[in-house]
Amino acid sequence: MSTQDSDPRKVLVVGGTGQLGRMIIAELQTFPGVEVRALVRPESRNKAMESLSADVEIVEGDLSSSEDVLREACRGVTSVVSAVQGGEDVIVDGQLALLRAAVAEGVCRFVPSDFTFDFRKLEEGANPNADLRRAFAERSVDEAGEAQVVHIYNGCFLDMENLFGFLGAFDIAHGTMALWGDGHAVMDFTARRDAARVAAWAAVTDHKVPDHFQVAGDSLDFWGLKQAVEEGSGRIFDVVEHGGLELLEERIAVLQEARPDDLMAWLPLIFWHDMLTGRPKLTNLKTSMVPDFEPESVRSYVERHADEFGLGSQKPPG
Repeated sequence: MSTQDSDPRKVLVVGGTGQLGRMIIAELQTFPGVEVRALVRPESRNKAMESLSADVEIVEGDLSSSEDVLREACRGVTSVVSAVQGGEDVIVDGQLALLRAAVAEGVCRFVPSDFTFDFRKLEEGANPNADLRRAFAERSVDEAGEAQVVHIYNGCFLDMENLFGFLGAFDIAHGTMALWGDGHAVMDFTARRDAARVAAWAAVTDHKVPDHFQVAGDSLDFWGLKQAVEEGSGRIFDVVEHGGLELLEERIAVLQEARPDDLMAWLPLIFWHDMLTGRPKLTNLKTSMVPDFEPESVRSYVERHADEFGLGSQKPPG
């Protein structure tokens, strides 16, 4: 960052009332001298006041607000971190509007809401969420000016909502895992709170940060993932083998044609397919750049959440 950064530093977080956004704000507040501002929709102001600490400055607006509102939100801040979710109007148009406002106000660093695998390696049209993030990344090159745009790639979120929920890879109640292909492609997993730590550090550090910042708490193939979950939970998971990846592609295509507006019918399968192919695997990990940072492994996460895996603290002998 520039030596002309204000002191104390102030970081604007957009999407701060969501789970990841709240974690990013909490991590930012662990850095001495850092102030946090949150851009919050008017209808979410009460939620923000209840869920965020009192020393977070709350300003009203969203990514569809006028240029004046966005510039005012960015005024006096050194970095912007986005944790928003949505469609093209949010991920592409909204974040570009925010980036333009940040550049106009002299912001040094802009962290968009990526927090996924390396979508650059996927073909256009393969994954709609990846397409949106790729579109923002490509267009941001011409919009960034002197600001650095830092894309954070962390693979799959290691939590109950994503790896053990959204993906549909696990059926914890029945103790099964769903596999297409041979399961030998290596995949990356990072706890959400660890991704938040990386984002916060990237926003405030004086050190040079990669434009494409790749981190992972654990990197395992399907069989290594199975072993880690079993060791952490004390349960045995049966693998339901559905055939080759081409069969999964056919299933996704059928679901998309039959239920085009029902994203949850086929989008999780697209993400699981992408991971099982190994194509978006992170290949330039810089996890060690973050000082005093020991990201959580799959086994450790599962051990901490043993109750949710049905065994509590009881583990079988041996």
